[in-house]
Amino acid sequence: MSKLVESIKEAIKRSGLRDGMTVSFHHHLRNGDFVLNMVMEEIAALGLRDIKINASSLFDVHIPLIDHIKNGVVTGISTDYMGAGLGRAISEGVLAQPVKFYTHGGRPYSIAEGREKIDVAFIAAPTADNKGNCSGKYGKSACGSLGYAFADATYATSVVVVTDNLVPYPLEDVSISEDHVDYVVE
Repeated sequence: MSKLVESIKEAIKRSGLRDGMTVSFHHHLRNGDFVLNMVMEEIAALGLRDIKINASSLFDVHIPLIDHIKNGVVTGISTDYMGAGLGRAISEGVLAQPVKFYTHGGRPYSIAEGREKIDVAFIAAPTADNKGNCSGKYGKSACGSLGYAFADATYATSVVVVTDNLVPYPLEDVSISEDHVDYVVE
C-alpha cells in the first residue's frame, strides 16, 4: 500500500501532531536543507503552538525559526550544533528556555534511551519510493548514508519522509526501510 500523501500539510495532519509535541529533523543535506523550514511553515499555518524541535544540527538557513519562536510556535530546541545567526538570537534571549545541546552521538542515544521523545520525525531523503524505503546515496540531492536519522526513524511515533526523487517501488539499497515510515511526501 502506498504511503504517498499530497503535501507536507497533509502529512502533518495525518501524523496527529498537536500543540506541545516534539518534531525532529536531521542535517544530512546540511545548509541546503529547507525541509525544516517548509515543515515549520506548515505547522505555523495550521495554528500549532508550543512545538519542540529536536534537530541534529541547525544552520543559518534555519534562521526563519526565530519568527516561529517569537510567535510561540516553537518553545524548545534540542540539537548538536547551531549556526551563528540563530545562535545569536538565542543568546540574546529570543527563546525563553535554554537550548539542550548534545554531542554527535548523544542525541541519538538520548532518543533511543527515551530521554528525548520524538512525536513526528521528518526525514529529508534524496531518494524514496512510495512505501517509504529511502536512501541518501542517489538522486540530485545525494548526501550518503542516512544513518544519523536511524534513531529518529526507529523511535518516533510517526515518521514522514520528504523526497525530491520519488522512484518506483521497491527502492533497493535502502538506508531506512518502509517498516519505519508512515508517510512519504514528494
